Amino acid sequence: MRRAFSVSLLRSNPLLLSHSSGNSAVVALDNQYYYNSSSSSCCCAFTSTFHVYAISHFSTNPNPFKPNSTFPYSSDPTHARLKQLLLEKSKTGFDKLDDALAVFDKMLHMKPLPSVYQFAQLLAALVKMKRYSVAVSLFRDMCVKGIPVDLFTFNTAINCFCHLNRVDYAFSLLAGTIKRGFHPDVVTFNTLIRGLISQDNPAEAQLLFTNLIRFKLIQPDVVTYTTIINGLCKRAHASTAVTLFRYMEKKGCNPNTVTYNIVIDCLCKLRLVDQALGLLHEMTKKGITPNVITYSSLIQGLCDFNRWQDVNQLLSEMNTRNISPNVHTFNILVDAYGKEGMINDAEDVIEFMIQRGQHPDVVTYSALMDGYCLRGEVDKALVVLETTMKKRGVVPDTRSYNILINGYCKKLKVDRAVDLFQQLPREGLSPTIETYNTILQGYFLTGRHVEAHKFFKEKMMLNKGLKIGMVTCNIMLDGLFKNRCMDEAMSFFHLMQCNGLTPHIGSYNIIINGLCKNGNFEKAKIMFESLPSKDLLPNVKTYNIMIQGFLQEGLLDEASELFVEMEANDCMPNDVTYNTLIRGCFHNEKYNEASVLVDQMRARSFSEDASTTSVLLDLLVSKEHDPAIIALRKKYLT
Repeated sequence: MRRAFSVSLLRSNPLLLSHSSGNSAVVALDNQYYYNSSSSSCCCAFTSTFHVYAISHFSTNPNPFKPNSTFPYSSDPTHARLKQLLLEKSKTGFDKLDDALAVFDKMLHMKPLPSVYQFAQLLAALVKMKRYSVAVSLFRDMCVKGIPVDLFTFNTAINCFCHLNRVDYAFSLLAGTIKRGFHPDVVTFNTLIRGLISQDNPAEAQLLFTNLIRFKLIQPDVVTYTTIINGLCKRAHASTAVTLFRYMEKKGCNPNTVTYNIVIDCLCKLRLVDQALGLLHEMTKKGITPNVITYSSLIQGLCDFNRWQDVNQLLSEMNTRNISPNVHTFNILVDAYGKEGMINDAEDVIEFMIQRGQHPDVVTYSALMDGYCLRGEVDKALVVLETTMKKRGVVPDTRSYNILINGYCKKLKVDRAVDLFQQLPREGLSPTIETYNTILQGYFLTGRHVEAHKFFKEKMMLNKGLKIGMVTCNIMLDGLFKNRCMDEAMSFFHLMQCNGLTPHIGSYNIIINGLCKNGNFEKAKIMFESLPSKDLLPNVKTYNIMIQGFLQEGLLDEASELFVEMEANDCMPNDVTYNTLIRGCFHNEKYNEASVLVDQMRARSFSEDASTTSVLLDLLVSKEHDPAIIALRKKYLT
């Protein structure tokens, strides 16, 4: 049922009509506007809905509007004393919430009533304290009691609703702002845009931004552009973000350090580090000063490519500019060195940061532990957790234990991993789904599939707080197949589907591979051919599995046909594809075909792996006079 909705303000503001949330809708019928009362519109007016919601959701106990009557700083506050107090607290916040409420209560009884600016300062103090719901409640009470409000107080309340993840009520206040005769400013809309992005509604944020420009409601400032660019970058839309970045410059709005940092970080995460470096040089030429965030993003991007010389250059540049690396910067270096097995360098970084007065945190030491585990030195990682961290007063977290548990499982020391798993509750920590998955995988790696199944059933399925997803199910499938429990694996697969889990291509890859490895190639082929009917596209791994399966069955021609098919389906072969097929040609004495594949592989910057090279070396010895082998030898030696 629909009820009439008075929105004369919306008629003159098409911007508001463009915005809706969820199933909400403001629709036009015969030039009359109606509100769909079955939903919650972001653009509803500032009506009793807001008042009821505020009273029921944003009050404190006891009643926030009848606090302790004692004024916290003076028994008889004068307006001058109040002015000084609010000026201070609007910047720092009150020490106690009760103090803020007591001040509000006294303000209500002062004659003459304090100015709207002073009430706004009180709300600002609550925002500083992150007491957003209380600020909304006080704002509501101001409106109910007829205390004058201004655009600043409206903006504060809108900001609070956005922080409370209720951007729909923030839009209610926008309508109320217009209805009271105020003109929303750039701060109002910046707040709403930021609220939409924080609630993962970047499309609506972009629509709002577009309409702001289209209807010339405000002149976007650097905060507006930066907020939208940030939303685009969070969704990895780097190209659009850069386009908007250039557009704002054309419109005479100069990006600041924050804007550059957002775009640089986005480019680095998308592995476009050279473009990011270009922006660093650009901003310095324009006199925009980079900061530690700028350099940290770039260092992370360069570390991802092992460009250590460039990393050192940036660190040197930071030193020249008197920009000190922070803990995050150092953690990036420790993590990068650890992942490359350069554990001594990682330890040197930690020592250096201590010398510089920076305190290594749990992230620092977890990265160091991970580096040790990657080298197979799990016991040294344990020393870091049990000795070094304790000595430094750093408390390990669940991730620290997950790293160790994973390290011991990979060393096939599952019992030691289980001991650490059981230690977590004693340390006041809760295992995550990653912890459980690691133990489960560890049992399968050591061939203890019965214990794996028991662990899954008793520790995971019965744990109501644990959300089991496709990662866990794929571990179960892979483990069962690798332990030759094929019937159990297929039963588990059907159980997954019955419980509402939709297998993705990764699940089917595990099954197809498992069937091939367990001598059921025909079943694997049937499942592969059924993928289109399930709206699934084979990926390169799927094709590689099937090509290997055909070759194991001695069906080189079929494997070659599948190789051609995958390219026709826009699935490009990788180095595994080429090496698998080349070895198949060798085994079937199709040396000329192998030679052609070698040329294609190298043209795509792939190279022969150890297995392919080993097979060829054997052929060079056993068939050294074969012309085709001689030609292959020349290719390999060039």
